[in-house]
Parts: sequence; C-alpha cells; structure tokens
Amino acid sequence: MKRIFKCALLILVAATSAWAQDLSAVERQIDAMRAQLQDVSDKEAALRERVGQLEEDLEPQNVERSVSTIGTTDARALRDRRRQQLEREKAQVEGQLTSLATSRSRLESAIATAEAEAVRLRAAALAPKPTTNAPPVSTAVATAPSAEPAPKKRRSAARAVKRPRRGKPKRRPATR
Repeated sequence: MKRIFKCALLILVAATSAWAQDLSAVERQIDAMRAQLQDVSDKEAALRERVGQLEEDLEPQNVERSVSTIGTTDARALRDRRRQQLEREKAQVEGQLTSLATSRSRLESAIATAEAEAVRLRAAALAPKPTTNAPPVSTAVATAPSAEPAPKKRRSAARAVKRPRRGKPKRRPATR
C-alpha cells in the first residue's frame, strides 16, 4: 500500500513539475514576443519620424534650398531629381511601416494566444486532482433503447433516380 501511495505521489509531483515547465516555457515565449513587439514599436516610431522629415524636405522651398549650393545650368532638372529621390525614399519608408504594422498585429495576436495558454496551464495546475479512491464520474448520458425506432434515412432526390450503367453498352439483337 505504501508503495502505491509513493508511486502516486511521484506521478503527481512529476505531472506538476511538467506543468510548471510548460508554464515557464510559455511565459518565456511571452516575454520574448513582448520584447519583439517593443522592438517593432521602436522601429515604427523611428520610421514615422523619418516620414515626417521627408515630408518636410519635400516642401518646395526646402527642395530649392537643398540644391541651391550646387552650381548648375539646369536648376529645374536638379530640383525635379531631388524631389523624385525624396519621394522614392518616402515610399520605401512607408512600405516598411506597412510591413511593421503587419508584424505588430501578428505579434499582438500571438501574445494573446500565448497568454491564454498560460492561463489555461495555470488553471490546470491549480485544479483539484481527481482522487484514485472515488469512482470516475461520467458526464455521458446513458443511452436507453427508445420505444420508437430511429427514422430511416431518405435518399436524396438525385440518388433516387436510376443512373445508367457505365461500361460497355448491352448489345441488342439485330431486328430485321
């Protein structure tokens, strides 16, 4: 009897430590995802700041000021080239912002899923364990034979129609 009790206790301790290990692994995963989310937020802030700077640089007086120190005979072409360069850079930064927004939403949903898993694991670890002496409780309803037989399944209308045989057609004798 003591041996059975010791085995049951050992199994209980092993199961509890396994749940704790699972829970700690999930919590480490949550912490890592939160760190990634913080990195994404920092990158987003830096890129938003860069977009603001590019919008300011795209103002006509700032484009004019940026090319005024360069001596050229065709100042208009130089201003157009500078404006196009700034617009391409702005489009690239906005694309990176879109990508980061997608990453942010994925990370947020992954964090929510992992937190739900952690809550489930905590609840499972704290839930009362069933005792070995008590009979198992069945939640299934006993199926007693009913007075009425189960209704027969009807064939669908498509199946009720006879279909022609597949394969070689039957030969009919030639009529004269």
